[in-house]
Amino acid sequence: MKLSNISSKTKVRHKTDINRTLSQMPLSSRRVLFMAIAQLDSKRLIKKGQVFRIYASEYAKIAKLEVNTAYEQLKSAALDLQKQLIGIPKDQLLPPIPRIGDRPWVRPVGTGIRMLNITEHCDYEEGDGFVDIGFSRQMEPYICMIEGNYTTQVLLSSARLRDTNASNLYQLIRQRISEKKERFFDIGVDEFKDELGLFTVSNKEKKYSYSLFKDLNKFVIKKSIDTITSTTEIKTLTVEIIERKRRKATRLRFKYQVDEQMKFDGF
Repeated sequence: MKLSNISSKTKVRHKTDINRTLSQMPLSSRRVLFMAIAQLDSKRLIKKGQVFRIYASEYAKIAKLEVNTAYEQLKSAALDLQKQLIGIPKDQLLPPIPRIGDRPWVRPVGTGIRMLNITEHCDYEEGDGFVDIGFSRQMEPYICMIEGNYTTQVLLSSARLRDTNASNLYQLIRQRISEKKERFFDIGVDEFKDELGLFTVSNKEKKYSYSLFKDLNKFVIKKSIDTITSTTEIKTLTVEIIERKRRKATRLRFKYQVDEQMKFDGF
Protein backbone atom coordinates (compact mmCIF):
# COMPACT_ATOMS: atom_id res chain seq x y z
CA MET A 1 0.00 0.00 0.00
CA LYS A 2 1.21 3.50 -0.84
CA LEU A 3 1.04 6.09 1.93
CA SER A 4 -0.98 8.28 -0.40
CA ASN A 5 -3.74 5.64 -0.22
CA ILE A 6 -4.03 5.20 3.54
CA SER A 7 -7.31 5.82 5.34
CA SER A 8 -8.69 6.14 8.85
CA LYS A 9 -8.73 2.34 9.03
CA THR A 10 -5.14 1.67 7.92
CA LYS A 11 -3.42 -0.50 10.51
CA VAL A 12 0.13 -1.52 11.32
CA ARG A 13 0.80 -5.07 12.48
CA HIS A 14 3.96 -6.34 14.17
CA LYS A 15 4.98 -9.14 16.50
CA THR A 16 4.32 -8.38 20.16
CA ASP A 17 7.89 -9.57 20.90
CA ILE A 18 9.23 -6.15 19.88
CA ASN A 19 6.74 -3.97 21.80
CA ARG A 20 9.05 -3.13 24.67
CA THR A 21 11.77 -2.05 22.25
CA LEU A 22 9.23 0.10 20.40
CA SER A 23 8.20 1.73 23.67
CA GLN A 24 11.77 2.94 24.17
CA MET A 25 12.15 4.45 20.69
CA PRO A 26 11.82 8.19 20.00
CA LEU A 27 8.34 9.02 18.73
CA SER A 28 9.61 10.30 15.38
CA SER A 29 11.51 7.06 14.75
CA ARG A 30 8.44 5.03 15.66
CA ARG A 31 6.29 7.08 13.31
CA VAL A 32 8.66 6.54 10.39
CA LEU A 33 8.96 2.83 11.19
CA PHE A 34 5.17 2.43 11.27
CA MET A 35 4.74 4.39 8.04
CA ALA A 36 7.15 1.98 6.39
CA ILE A 37 5.42 -1.10 7.87
CA ALA A 38 2.03 0.25 6.72
CA GLN A 39 3.24 -0.12 3.13
CA LEU A 40 3.85 -3.87 3.35
CA ASP A 41 1.52 -6.86 3.56
CA SER A 42 2.01 -8.47 6.98
CA LYS A 43 0.90 -11.83 5.56
CA ARG A 44 3.48 -11.87 2.76
CA LEU A 45 7.25 -11.87 2.56
CA ILE A 46 9.01 -8.61 1.74
CA LYS A 47 10.54 -8.71 -1.74
CA LYS A 48 14.31 -8.99 -1.80
CA GLY A 49 15.78 -5.48 -1.89
CA GLN A 50 12.36 -3.84 -1.40
CA VAL A 51 12.55 -0.22 -0.24
CA PHE A 52 9.86 1.76 1.59
CA ARG A 53 9.73 5.52 1.01
CA ILE A 54 8.23 8.20 3.24
CA TYR A 55 7.97 11.79 1.97
CA ALA A 56 8.01 14.72 4.35
CA SER A 57 4.64 15.83 2.96
CA GLU A 58 3.14 12.40 3.73
CA TYR A 59 4.72 12.35 7.18
CA ALA A 60 3.29 15.82 7.92
CA LYS A 61 -0.22 14.86 6.84
CA ILE A 62 -0.29 11.53 8.67
CA ALA A 63 1.24 12.87 11.90
CA LYS A 64 -0.66 16.17 11.59
CA LEU A 65 2.48 18.30 11.80
CA GLU A 66 3.91 21.29 9.98
CA VAL A 67 6.00 20.37 6.93
CA ASN A 68 9.12 22.05 8.37
CA THR A 69 8.78 19.92 11.49
CA ALA A 70 8.29 16.84 9.34
CA TYR A 71 11.58 17.50 7.50
CA GLU A 72 13.46 17.78 10.80
CA GLN A 73 11.87 14.67 12.29
CA LEU A 74 12.43 12.59 9.16
CA LYS A 75 16.15 13.30 9.19
CA SER A 76 16.60 12.54 12.90
CA ALA A 77 14.42 9.42 12.61
CA ALA A 78 16.53 8.09 9.72
CA LEU A 79 19.68 8.47 11.83
CA ASP A 80 18.06 6.83 14.85
CA LEU A 81 16.55 3.91 12.93
CA GLN A 82 19.84 2.99 11.29
CA LYS A 83 21.39 2.36 14.70
CA GLN A 84 18.25 1.12 16.48
CA LEU A 85 18.54 -2.40 17.91
CA ILE A 86 15.92 -4.86 19.06
CA GLY A 87 16.84 -7.18 21.91
CA ILE A 88 15.34 -10.70 21.81
CA PRO A 89 16.20 -13.53 24.26
CA LYS A 90 18.08 -16.19 22.28
CA ASP A 91 15.62 -18.91 23.22
CA GLN A 92 12.73 -16.80 21.84
CA LEU A 93 14.47 -15.65 18.67
CA LEU A 94 12.49 -16.08 15.46
CA PRO A 95 14.44 -17.63 12.57
CA PRO A 96 14.91 -15.57 9.40
CA ILE A 97 12.24 -16.24 6.80
CA PRO A 98 13.98 -18.64 4.39
CA ARG A 99 14.77 -17.72 0.81
CA ILE A 100 16.19 -19.88 -1.95
CA GLY A 101 19.91 -20.38 -1.42
CA ASP A 102 19.87 -19.72 2.32
CA ARG A 103 21.88 -21.96 4.58
CA PRO A 104 19.93 -23.81 7.32
CA TRP A 105 19.39 -21.56 10.32
CA VAL A 106 20.95 -22.62 13.61
CA ARG A 107 19.58 -21.19 16.85
CA PRO A 108 22.33 -19.41 18.81
CA VAL A 109 23.43 -21.11 22.01
CA GLY A 110 23.19 -19.53 25.43
CA THR A 111 20.53 -17.70 27.40
CA GLY A 112 21.55 -14.13 26.62
CA ILE A 113 20.01 -11.44 24.42
CA ARG A 114 20.51 -11.28 20.65
CA MET A 115 20.67 -7.69 19.43
CA LEU A 116 19.14 -7.25 15.97
CA ASN A 117 19.27 -4.29 13.59
CA ILE A 118 15.88 -3.04 12.43
CA THR A 119 17.09 -1.68 9.10
CA GLU A 120 19.64 -2.69 6.54
CA HIS A 121 19.86 0.93 5.42
CA CYS A 122 18.15 4.30 5.78
CA ASP A 123 18.63 6.94 3.08
CA TYR A 124 17.64 10.54 3.72
CA GLU A 125 17.33 12.82 0.69
CA GLU A 126 17.24 16.35 2.03
CA GLY A 127 16.50 18.18 -1.22
CA ASP A 128 13.55 15.94 -2.17
CA GLY A 129 12.47 15.47 1.45
CA PHE A 130 12.09 11.73 1.78
CA VAL A 131 13.48 8.70 3.58
CA ASP A 132 14.05 5.28 2.01
CA ILE A 133 14.10 2.32 4.38
CA GLY A 134 15.30 -1.21 3.73
CA PHE A 135 14.54 -3.70 6.49
CA SER A 136 17.13 -6.19 7.71
CA ARG A 137 16.61 -9.92 7.23
CA GLN A 138 16.53 -10.32 11.01
CA MET A 139 13.64 -7.85 11.28
CA GLU A 140 11.44 -9.52 8.65
CA PRO A 141 9.84 -12.24 10.84
CA TYR A 142 8.65 -9.52 13.23
CA ILE A 143 6.77 -7.52 10.59
CA CYS A 144 5.77 -9.93 7.80
CA MET A 145 4.43 -13.49 7.40
CA ILE A 146 2.78 -12.88 10.78
CA GLU A 147 0.31 -15.45 12.10
CA GLY A 148 0.07 -15.16 15.89
CA ASN A 149 1.22 -13.16 18.92
CA TYR A 150 0.91 -9.80 17.20
CA THR A 151 -0.15 -6.24 17.98
CA THR A 152 -2.25 -4.21 15.55
CA GLN A 153 -2.28 -0.40 15.82
CA VAL A 154 -4.19 2.21 13.84
CA LEU A 155 -1.51 4.12 11.92
CA LEU A 156 -3.08 7.58 12.27
CA SER A 157 -3.66 7.12 16.01
CA SER A 158 -0.11 6.01 16.67
CA ALA A 159 1.39 8.72 14.46
CA ARG A 160 -0.60 11.55 16.03
CA LEU A 161 0.15 10.78 19.66
CA ARG A 162 2.78 13.30 20.77
CA ASP A 163 3.42 12.06 24.27
CA THR A 164 5.60 9.00 24.86
CA ASN A 165 3.62 7.64 27.81
CA ALA A 166 0.35 8.02 25.91
CA SER A 167 1.85 6.32 22.87
CA ASN A 168 3.08 3.41 24.97
CA LEU A 169 -0.25 3.01 26.78
CA TYR A 170 -2.05 3.09 23.42
CA GLN A 171 0.25 0.33 22.16
CA LEU A 172 -0.45 -1.72 25.30
CA ILE A 173 -4.21 -1.35 24.83
CA ARG A 174 -3.96 -2.34 21.16
CA GLN A 175 -1.85 -5.35 22.16
CA ARG A 176 -4.59 -6.48 24.53
CA ILE A 177 -7.26 -5.88 21.87
CA SER A 178 -5.23 -8.07 19.50
CA GLU A 179 -5.33 -10.72 22.25
CA LYS A 180 -9.16 -10.49 22.10
CA LYS A 181 -9.42 -8.49 25.32
CA GLU A 182 -11.83 -6.10 23.66
CA ARG A 183 -13.35 -4.32 26.68
CA PHE A 184 -10.83 -4.46 29.53
CA PHE A 185 -7.62 -6.00 30.81
CA ASP A 186 -5.90 -6.39 34.17
CA ILE A 187 -2.22 -5.72 34.76
CA GLY A 188 0.17 -5.51 37.69
CA VAL A 189 1.55 -2.06 38.48
CA ASP A 190 5.16 -3.17 37.97
CA GLU A 191 4.28 -4.92 34.69
CA PHE A 192 2.53 -1.73 33.58
CA LYS A 193 5.71 0.23 34.29
CA ASP A 194 7.73 -2.36 32.35
CA GLU A 195 5.47 -1.96 29.32
CA LEU A 196 5.72 1.84 29.43
CA GLY A 197 9.46 1.84 30.11
CA LEU A 198 9.04 3.60 33.45
CA PHE A 199 12.24 2.36 35.04
CA THR A 200 16.00 2.78 35.04
CA VAL A 201 18.72 0.13 35.31
CA SER A 202 21.93 0.78 37.21
CA ASN A 203 24.50 -1.90 38.04
CA LYS A 204 22.04 -4.52 36.75
CA GLU A 205 19.43 -3.34 39.26
CA LYS A 206 16.04 -2.15 38.02
CA LYS A 207 14.50 0.84 39.76
CA TYR A 208 10.90 1.72 38.95
CA SER A 209 9.74 5.31 38.60
CA TYR A 210 6.78 6.74 40.52
CA SER A 211 6.99 4.73 43.74
CA LEU A 212 3.71 6.32 44.86
CA PHE A 213 0.67 5.30 42.83
CA LYS A 214 -0.89 8.75 43.23
CA ASP A 215 2.07 10.20 41.31
CA LEU A 216 1.90 7.49 38.62
CA ASN A 217 -1.81 8.16 38.26
CA LYS A 218 -1.47 11.95 38.15
CA PHE A 219 1.57 12.36 35.92
CA VAL A 220 1.27 9.32 33.63
CA ILE A 221 -2.08 7.55 33.60
CA LYS A 222 -4.55 10.45 33.72
CA LYS A 223 -2.60 12.56 31.23
CA SER A 224 -2.24 9.58 28.89
CA ILE A 225 -5.95 8.77 29.12
CA ASP A 226 -6.89 12.34 28.20
CA THR A 227 -4.50 12.32 25.25
CA ILE A 228 -5.56 8.89 23.97
CA THR A 229 -9.31 9.52 24.15
CA SER A 230 -8.99 12.90 22.39
CA THR A 231 -6.64 11.62 19.65
CA THR A 232 -7.40 7.96 18.92
CA GLU A 233 -10.23 5.50 18.39
CA ILE A 234 -9.95 4.36 22.02
CA LYS A 235 -12.81 6.01 23.91
CA THR A 236 -14.21 6.13 27.48
CA LEU A 237 -10.90 4.85 28.81
CA THR A 238 -10.84 4.37 32.59
CA VAL A 239 -8.59 2.76 35.20
CA GLU A 240 -9.30 1.35 38.65
CA ILE A 241 -7.25 -0.33 41.36
CA ILE A 242 -8.38 -3.95 41.77
CA GLU A 243 -5.72 -5.17 44.18
CA ARG A 244 -3.76 -3.70 47.07
CA LYS A 245 -1.06 -5.19 49.25
CA ARG A 246 -0.33 -3.43 52.52
CA ARG A 247 -2.50 -0.56 51.23
CA LYS A 248 -0.24 -0.19 48.18
CA ALA A 249 -1.84 -0.45 44.72
CA THR A 250 -0.48 -3.56 43.00
CA ARG A 251 -2.94 -4.38 40.22
CA LEU A 252 -5.00 -2.26 37.82
CA ARG A 253 -7.93 -2.74 35.47
CA PHE A 254 -8.21 -0.67 32.30
CA LYS A 255 -11.64 -0.47 30.65
CA TYR A 256 -12.28 1.04 27.22
CA GLN A 257 -14.48 1.21 24.17
CA VAL A 258 -13.28 1.34 20.57
CA ASP A 259 -14.85 3.57 17.92
CA GLU A 260 -14.07 1.54 14.80
CA GLN A 261 -15.81 4.13 12.61
CA MET A 262 -13.78 7.12 13.83
CA LYS A 263 -12.72 9.57 11.12
CA PHE A 264 -9.43 11.42 11.37
CA ASP A 265 -8.88 14.97 10.15
CA GLY A 266 -7.60 14.98 6.58
CA PHE A 267 -8.70 11.40 5.82
